[in-house]
Amino acid sequence: MQPGTESTEESGALADGDSLARLLRGYRFSLCETTEAVAQALDVRRRVYVDERGYDAPVPDEYDQRSWFLVAEHLETEEAVGSMRLTPRFAGPFEADEYFRLPAHVRSPHAVELNRFAIPRSYCKGKTLLPIVSLGLFKLVMEYLRHIDAHRMLIASKPESVCTYQWMGFERTGLTAPYGGFDHSEHELLTYELHRSPKALSDHPLHDFFVRMRYQEVRLPRHIPELSIAVPLARDALRVRRSV
Repeated sequence: MQPGTESTEESGALADGDSLARLLRGYRFSLCETTEAVAQALDVRRRVYVDERGYDAPVPDEYDQRSWFLVAEHLETEEAVGSMRLTPRFAGPFEADEYFRLPAHVRSPHAVELNRFAIPRSYCKGKTLLPIVSLGLFKLVMEYLRHIDAHRMLIASKPESVCTYQWMGFERTGLTAPYGGFDHSEHELLTYELHRSPKALSDHPLHDFFVRMRYQEVRLPRHIPELSIAVPLARDALRVRRSV
């Protein structure tokens, strides 16, 4: 997962209140509550992971049947321009369980795994360390996980992105493993303790963005979406793969 490559110094340019208030304008970030919305999120993933990066990874996959989906939309073009998957531990093992021996506290039913972070190349540039689409998706992740009283999240990162996740408040576990489905490239496991984030981010240049500010562009669902929304899509995809 490669969230962005712009310099940290550029993030400070947007740390004033007016700039932060306008940061997400022109986009909408939401949890998928319908099969159609999930299909949009999966289409973004397919474009990025299969078409752009050339990974031999099924879309959807088995974990999609018990996950939530986040999608970013560009309002002017009405195009889905980013997606992410959240898999709660209470619904079953993480994908990370296939590759890492997870510590006990990470296997808690209050933990959530983030993965399949996808943004098309044309939306991967910005004036901040992370592209605007990335910032909006992570803002939504943090608000939603606090909303459902999750305690921690974990993510497996390629080495070149570890520093970016640390900049956001993730902590390294020291666990590394080759990740199947992505050329078996080396990934490192990082975790984020949600109850510590306000204090941990107190000196962060985007503290107000991540902790204090609320955005109309970031939309929490009125009700927690069903984890089974993607089941019909997964079944259809499996039929297609079997017929090929």
